[in-house]
Amino acid sequence: MSTQLAQGRALVPRIAIAEVLSVSFAALGFAFVSAQYAGAVLVGGALVVIGTLLFGWRMFAAGVGSPGTALTSMLVGKALQWIALALGLFLVIGVWHWPVVPVVSGVIAAQVGFWIGTGLVH
Repeated sequence: MSTQLAQGRALVPRIAIAEVLSVSFAALGFAFVSAQYAGAVLVGGALVVIGTLLFGWRMFAAGVGSPGTALTSMLVGKALQWIALALGLFLVIGVWHWPVVPVVSGVIAAQVGFWIGTGLVH
């Protein structure tokens, strides 16, 4: 296995953990408002974490291959990530009517976790 592939595969769980920690911290802040708001933050953040894991799974599933295979894996992974987020937001906000601000705050907190997770890599 190539070094880059091993580093990429190791990076995905680190990013997901950083996202979970960031979302948990945001949910703790919303818990002072209500348990429902804290839950909404967790659900919004979970959508991003699921998307990150889907992207990582698809991105590195093919292993070492041609540049075309890598590009295809990346684009399919990114599409899965966006579909998971869009469908999740539609269901959570549009169908189940969770409060919008905490759900979106969870999404934003997970994005901050993504930035932190990628910054922890040497």
